[in-house]
Amino acid sequence: MVTIVRKHAGKTWAAVLLSSWMLMALPSFASAATSTLTPSDDAYVHQSNGDSNYGTATSLYVKNDASASRYSYLKFNLSGLTDVTSAKLRVYGSASAATVLSAYQTADSWTQSALTWNNKPAVGSSAGSVSINTTNTYNEIDVTSYVTAQAAGDGVVSFALQESVGKYTTLNSSENAANKPQLVIVSGSAGGGGDTQAPSAPSGLTGSAASSSQINLSWNASTDNVGVTGYDVYRNGTFLKNVSGTLTSDTGLTASTTYSYYVKAKDAAGNASAQSSTINATTSVGTPPTGCTNALNTTAAIQDAMLNASAGSVISIAPGTYVGNQSTSGDPGGQGLFYSGKSGTSANPIILKSCDAANPAILKGMNVNDGSYGIHLTGDYWQIRDMEITNAQKGIIIDNGNRNLVNNVEVHYVGDEGVHFRDGSSNNTLEYSLIYDTGKYQAGYGEGAYVGSDSSSNYEHVVTGNVISHTNFDGGITAEHIDVKEGASGTIIEYCTFNGTGISGANSADSFIDIKGVNTIVRYNQGFRNGNSNVLDAFQVRTHGTEYATGTNNAFNNNTVNLDNSTGYVVYATSAATGTTAQNDTRTGGGNLYNSNVNK
Repeated sequence: MVTIVRKHAGKTWAAVLLSSWMLMALPSFASAATSTLTPSDDAYVHQSNGDSNYGTATSLYVKNDASASRYSYLKFNLSGLTDVTSAKLRVYGSASAATVLSAYQTADSWTQSALTWNNKPAVGSSAGSVSINTTNTYNEIDVTSYVTAQAAGDGVVSFALQESVGKYTTLNSSENAANKPQLVIVSGSAGGGGDTQAPSAPSGLTGSAASSSQINLSWNASTDNVGVTGYDVYRNGTFLKNVSGTLTSDTGLTASTTYSYYVKAKDAAGNASAQSSTINATTSVGTPPTGCTNALNTTAAIQDAMLNASAGSVISIAPGTYVGNQSTSGDPGGQGLFYSGKSGTSANPIILKSCDAANPAILKGMNVNDGSYGIHLTGDYWQIRDMEITNAQKGIIIDNGNRNLVNNVEVHYVGDEGVHFRDGSSNNTLEYSLIYDTGKYQAGYGEGAYVGSDSSSNYEHVVTGNVISHTNFDGGITAEHIDVKEGASGTIIEYCTFNGTGISGANSADSFIDIKGVNTIVRYNQGFRNGNSNVLDAFQVRTHGTEYATGTNNAFNNNTVNLDNSTGYVVYATSAATGTTAQNDTRTGGGNLYNSNVNK
């Protein structure tokens, strides 16, 4: 070290030249950048179906099997990335039992639209592996060495995935609505393949009290340059949960209490939108601690109370499972497991509910093919709240009943349809409910919700003003999620979510909604084909017969659907259907919106 000492005006100045030289000679380092990439292509291949392509599937499958193996392939664009220091491949899913998931090097000469077992690129050496089990989660594989080499080479990297011990392994693909595959890279510069654009802020957030302990929330879907993967929900300024759709419920709350909520949208790269507007919602007045003390707790008591109800009756049911009986319900037609023909009034409805909404009572049948209805009503002004209906041939059937409310019910594992407004039933509402696993007996008649009746039946066909709102039609619905028949007028379908995985194609079931009625409004819904090739279009309009009003003046707006790049339409109207209008609908990932018979 060289030191110069200089005396001036009685003071000594010292400079450490070496230190100064070192500071001047230090190079400037660019800060590391993290890029989260989604695949440009991904698909799986199946040895037993050598010529089949699965590029539009929402899942990637892996299984090490001597005669029926499945491999999954992923490709990422690394353009613009330099000086890679870390690379982690993240895939979301699980296996049927513990195994090891490995990522192998492979060539880039494939596309998801053309990849098959017979033309798949060869599998090379291992790039990394991770233990995987039955828990659905992001599984992370360190692939730094392989990605570093590829980034310095042609700027594209491909992986082939396989597991070690022959266990069915299911992973989300980039076509899935949530938890898409990711390649997270730390490098000297952010690549062109990285997504830095945040989704739009969710709009239209609303909240309403479902009970003293539950608030139901809904909002309009956000948009994103790549795709929205989920929404973060905040209560009172604190993160509550992440959901994939635009409906959720906040449970376990305190009675008569106001809560504030806002929502943020997120994409696969982790970009978060600005928050939605903040809303306040208040739970309803709580049931006194003895609220369930006098609740009904036997099948016979419930049947008797329903059969003899009068305006203003509140039929409160204790938590538990109640197996109904067609022979003791008092149903004149012999179908209802639980039946009533009584009516309430506008001011004094009859209420059938669980005494504890957080532990709903389960009304259950014996078989899905015995002609049974879980609940059968032939009266007006009923409210069915906070119930679970299962294991009957049909779920909830309302015949010639008007102004009834079905709120926060769960209908599943039924032989035919879930909820049916039939035989002239008008001005009824189904809302904030969950329907799944229908059609367990007859797939072609497994609608989630059914409005009206086929013209060949003996029921009254004119039904008006029914509303289906804020309801989640989840997997396993084998027919249309909602079927609006000829003679039905003024039906409103709004803020619902459709999961198309169960639609079977039986009895022409090939869309989320099939409309043969008139003056229907379909708005602010979202639907996901989820790789089901039986789903041809999201919404279809057609005519049926001439005896009843059919196929005219139906309107669609502000719906968002993902049809997996299929050739179908968001709205398809036949040439016989007239006055079909549509506007402001969105198809995620692009594709056909409306056919030529839809007025835009």
